[in-house]
Amino acid sequence: MRVGLLDAKMLAPLELSVLGPHLVLAALIGASCLHAAHPLIALREVALFIGLLLLARTLARCFTDDAQVRDRFLDVVAVGAAAYGVIWTLILLVGAVLQRELFSPWDIIFGFDNGRFLNHVQSISLPLAGVVLLRPGAPRWLKAAAGIALVTGGAILSLYLARASILALLVGAVVTVAVFGRASARYVLTIVGTLGTGAVVMGLLWVFWFQHASEAMTDNILSPHFRGFLVNQALSLFATSPWLGVGPMHFTNTVNLIAGHPHNVYVMVLSEYGLPATLLIFWLAVRFLRRAFSRVRRLVVHQPVLACALLAATVSMLVDSGFSGNWVMPISQMWIAVLVALLMSLGPAAKPTETAQRALPRVIGSALVLSTLVTTTGLALMEVPDDIPHLHTGQPMKKPIGEQFLSFRFWSYGWF
Repeated sequence: MRVGLLDAKMLAPLELSVLGPHLVLAALIGASCLHAAHPLIALREVALFIGLLLLARTLARCFTDDAQVRDRFLDVVAVGAAAYGVIWTLILLVGAVLQRELFSPWDIIFGFDNGRFLNHVQSISLPLAGVVLLRPGAPRWLKAAAGIALVTGGAILSLYLARASILALLVGAVVTVAVFGRASARYVLTIVGTLGTGAVVMGLLWVFWFQHASEAMTDNILSPHFRGFLVNQALSLFATSPWLGVGPMHFTNTVNLIAGHPHNVYVMVLSEYGLPATLLIFWLAVRFLRRAFSRVRRLVVHQPVLACALLAATVSMLVDSGFSGNWVMPISQMWIAVLVALLMSLGPAAKPTETAQRALPRVIGSALVLSTLVTTTGLALMEVPDDIPHLHTGQPMKKPIGEQFLSFRFWSYGWF
């Protein structure tokens, strides 16, 4: 008993040191929400991210309890990406043959409102598919599916000139080589080879066939596409409220001529949450990534392919976050949660005693989050039937400018 009491006394300051920053962050985010022009909308954004964190933690527990669950999950990723790639390729070929005058590659993306949303997913899913391709003892059909996923993925990235995703994947590969050296050679060469093959084949098809059958895909390839303007917009909003920000999701409360998000999560967080909360968020994120990196480095000894894939996918996601909207689009948000879950699953499993001690707080927290998510989902369902679905603020909807009714955040169309 004495030892138990001593252990409890020794652990108490540690638990408070871990809990303290989270409580401070919760207070700062709460203040930012209350300070926002539309507090309920700001709270809905926060509820969404809390729900994603809860999802990541739940998935991580499943992956930690049984490594086979993680393997089967990655199998589904590879097979799903292969199925998407095959269907997309067939539509591409049929469209190019039967509708030469009307054919446009942008029109054949299915399951995503915009090809860029698919590219956000590829930044994470393609590195993970490489695990299945190189897994020892995997069935041939499964390895073939992973190969098809990577080759067609490279073709899609090439045809749609997914500059942010291509850069992200390349940086991920370079960092993986720099960190793991020879241990990464097989994985990196395989990923670069399969993606590169798809890109080269698509490039040849474009030069000798599709270029004459469809609209140009190479316009303004070097253009930043107003990203500088959007970053300046975010910094201008930050200047109006540097301590608390303009409120979660509230970048989209100020209509601009370009887009409803700055295509850069780092300045978006700064403008919406304020400097103190941003510094704390980044500190917690770096702290988590350092722990994950340490676990990945230990993993490379026993499972080099999985370690390389997780490092490459993480770096790719972080780079993509500086040039795109992967943190504000629903499907890519889910994939980021999946990646976080995979990183969390590398840690030690919780002991039964620790699980029992934390059961009640976890149930209370989960119930609170679940009720909040149910409420916000109900509000969203009330808003969808509108002629132009938008967030209800109690004020007239802001009229979109030009084509900006397509400026997505997580509702269907429009600004607040």
